[in-house]
Amino acid sequence: MSAKAVEISKRSQSEGGGPLRSAAPSSWNEELERAHQLLDGGQSRLAEERLRRLIQASGDESLQAQARCLLSLALEMQGRYREALEAVRIYEVPSKRAALTPETNIAVRVRIGLAYNQLGDHPKAIALLQATLREIGEDGSAYQLGLTYSALARVYRSINENSISHDYAERALAHLRRTGDWRGLAETYLGIAVTDTLEGNYEMALENFQHALDLIGDRPALFTLGKIYANMAGAYWFLKRPQDGIRCLEKAIGYYERTEHKANAALGYNNLGINLILLGDWKRAQEALERALELALSTDRHTAQVPMILDSLGELATLRGDHRQAQDYLERAVRLATEHGNKWYIGQARRTLGRLYLAMGQARRAIEEGRIALALAESISDRQAIRDAHLLLAEAHLDCGHLDECNNYLQTVSETTSNSAAELANIGEAQRIYGILALAQADHALAAHHFGRSVSIFEMLGDRYRSALAHYWLGRTYANSHPERAIEHLSLAAKTFRELGARPLIERSEEALRGLGQPISESKPEPSALAQILTLRLTEAVASRELLLRELAAIIHQEANSRFVVLLEQDRDDKERYHLGAAQSNRKDLPNLVVAEWNSLGREARERWMQEHDVSLFTLRPTHAPQVLLLVSPAITDALPNGLALYPLLRVVELGLDVCALRERTQTGFSSNLAASPTDQSLMPGFIHSSPAMMRLIEEVHKIRSSDVTVLITGESGTGKELVARAIHQLSSRRTKVFIPFNCTAVPKELAEAYLFGYRRGAFTGAIADSPGVIRTAAGGTLFLDEVGDLPLDVQPKLLRFLQEGEIQPLGDQRPTKIDVRIIAATNTDLERLVAEGRFREDLYYRLNVIRLCVPPLRERRSEIPAIVTYYLNHYSSRFGRRDIQITPQAMDLLMVYDWPGNVRQLCNEIQRIVARAEDGTIITPDHLSPEVRRKAIPLQTANPTISAPTPGMTLADALTTLEKRMIVDALRRHRGNISRTARELGLTRRGLYLKMERYGLDVERIAAHDA
Repeated sequence: MSAKAVEISKRSQSEGGGPLRSAAPSSWNEELERAHQLLDGGQSRLAEERLRRLIQASGDESLQAQARCLLSLALEMQGRYREALEAVRIYEVPSKRAALTPETNIAVRVRIGLAYNQLGDHPKAIALLQATLREIGEDGSAYQLGLTYSALARVYRSINENSISHDYAERALAHLRRTGDWRGLAETYLGIAVTDTLEGNYEMALENFQHALDLIGDRPALFTLGKIYANMAGAYWFLKRPQDGIRCLEKAIGYYERTEHKANAALGYNNLGINLILLGDWKRAQEALERALELALSTDRHTAQVPMILDSLGELATLRGDHRQAQDYLERAVRLATEHGNKWYIGQARRTLGRLYLAMGQARRAIEEGRIALALAESISDRQAIRDAHLLLAEAHLDCGHLDECNNYLQTVSETTSNSAAELANIGEAQRIYGILALAQADHALAAHHFGRSVSIFEMLGDRYRSALAHYWLGRTYANSHPERAIEHLSLAAKTFRELGARPLIERSEEALRGLGQPISESKPEPSALAQILTLRLTEAVASRELLLRELAAIIHQEANSRFVVLLEQDRDDKERYHLGAAQSNRKDLPNLVVAEWNSLGREARERWMQEHDVSLFTLRPTHAPQVLLLVSPAITDALPNGLALYPLLRVVELGLDVCALRERTQTGFSSNLAASPTDQSLMPGFIHSSPAMMRLIEEVHKIRSSDVTVLITGESGTGKELVARAIHQLSSRRTKVFIPFNCTAVPKELAEAYLFGYRRGAFTGAIADSPGVIRTAAGGTLFLDEVGDLPLDVQPKLLRFLQEGEIQPLGDQRPTKIDVRIIAATNTDLERLVAEGRFREDLYYRLNVIRLCVPPLRERRSEIPAIVTYYLNHYSSRFGRRDIQITPQAMDLLMVYDWPGNVRQLCNEIQRIVARAEDGTIITPDHLSPEVRRKAIPLQTANPTISAPTPGMTLADALTTLEKRMIVDALRRHRGNISRTARELGLTRRGLYLKMERYGLDVERIAAHDA
């Protein structure tokens, strides 16, 4: 069974739209962005309406082509694939693309290829995209290459060529990183994560899903967030972490229900049902799966989702013992999947059908289904599906009495299964079948340990059904040798099966319990043989630290018949305190009581406590991992009651803990091969200019290098205006003279004149000595006036006279003085607006604005970010004495997509903070970045989607009013009362939002304060 989370490559954010007005061409890009945001938020029908009007209204061919691309995407999101192709098919003719810009030309060709892909014409899609790639060439723009490689990755993923898809996606990332396109990067990481899931690399898939979420950040990308969380749940399902999966699915359903797309909501409900099956909440699982099927059938009964939902319903019916209903579901699933032509879904349904035949006692038919499923899995190279098919065939052959065939299949599973957390479920199932095989060979001791290991694995994974099944077989194994243990395990199994409603196994468990009145024959293995079995069991448990400690606790509890076995792990922050690592006890609450008691006592008090409660203490001291305390009651010495030596087992566990610790430390995924900084070619250190916008600025600087003309530098705060001014000075004939920076906001307004022009002693109270002022100090050189827009209005005429006449008159002086100084001014304010408002002299503005240079913000030259980061990493590493500081691609991605309101200065401070707190050899990951840079996705308050319902008696109008009011309140809280952002997310104008708030009596300050 898979999460069946079908990847859908679309984009996300949300905004509403009103009627298009006749607008200037400059507004068309804004209209396209609004439509794009509607698509991002899953509002494809609203986007379609807006785009059709835009296409009719615009006369610009490139803008029309861009609108058609988005229209094609909107239609694709609605499943109208033929219309999606027709929207852009006009551009298949080269002459129709002749008037398009290069970027738009590539965009329409990529969209045509993706449209053919959706129609199932994969060869044509690949041919078109490969032709596009050849035309671009490797010297094409990062946007063109990233877009095309990403599309090729999607097409190859559609035909299950996962390795090729992964390769193209990695190439796409390399180019998209240079653009800082958060949508493109997030989509590509989502695609890579889906490919990882299909290939069985679930831990890596989760890392890539999470990075896609990090890239989206707090942007209201509802549709994409829903896709990511739904797919993440699939990876969690394979890892047998159902609680995490359920949390993801509740988020996914919450996001999807705020969009128009029922098919995606159906996917979320299906995955929710799968995870609820694992947790044992079968009633709620049935409700979720039925809701999923209802939504899928209402969308399109031939969609690929229908067979996967039928497969889930068939598995649940099999577990409950409703074999006729299960067979109906599964045969329909096989038929529909075959019609759809998806080998993965066909194989999945066949495997589930095979398990149904096993439950019905029809092992030979199970073998037939298993062989078909195995062939399908091998044809698409799905390692997980191959292992599942081998396990099905092993159990089916065992039921037929073919012990050698069973053992061969189990050996194949063992050889192809690693000790990773992702494959624990396979290991648990294999251990259960190995146990049944050992029983068939009359080796009860070996069977008990296989079943015991299966119990430990499935209890850790939270799979109630399979855990109870392993308990059932363990009870059957102990029936003759240890009836008291048999009763314990069988009673637990029967109780769980009753709670789940697994009727066939309820009967089998109760029948086994009734049979325990038969004579008992003692049969115990030799200590040496038992030691080998237990050592092997512990060795095979090194898949995770948690499983290893659980196995040790289970073995000691089982062999010593202990009251409790508790393993304590040291807290990282407080070495004197411990937390529960693993435990086995006859009472559920006893281990937590032991931990609390232990932490409350001092060293001497602990020794007295152990004597009073008959407790033994053993300390496990691995070389590369924190120590673990083992508490056992009743006390034991260096051997278990059956004569088995304990210390060799503890030594095995110590070595296993080292293996787990070293495995965690050797996980990589970072890259130190960042592009070298081009600062050696810059005007001065730290001045990086690789983007087209900055190159144009440098050209302008070089043009004025031989003149003394006044320069006005504009740009946002932190863009590097002073660096540009210094560069102008360094290139000028005054390079050997002084460069004086003066910030007009750094001195009180009443002292600004004195600081600029100087003063004589006694010119004003406190003037106890002559001061030359910054203009005279800069004589012969360059004076840089930063934030000149904040210069006091009464000082501006004197600065104007200096610019006109080249002379100043200090305060208290009788005659003006000629001064040769070049003036470079800078501002981050709109001087034209200040002039219009009367806050800045118009004549001074014209005197300053002789040569105007605009420094673009960092968000408009994102391609320079890697070089800037590399430069400052090296700079601050040298300054703070750090070595080998590296940064992962994932951290660089977040730096690339962040908007940097503080521009280069903010980025510089970010790198300085990280390096200052780093140690030698630190690898910078997203966790090292500041919270605003690694901003998380918008929180979503999700109720349980399967049980939420309107209040009885509520009318449709009342329900809609309640929902609308709740959405407004939630959005206001998310955006901390920001009206513009809230309106944008909800698809309203500011005025429309205010009217709705007034209607519902909502107070924005009270809502924001409540959230705080």
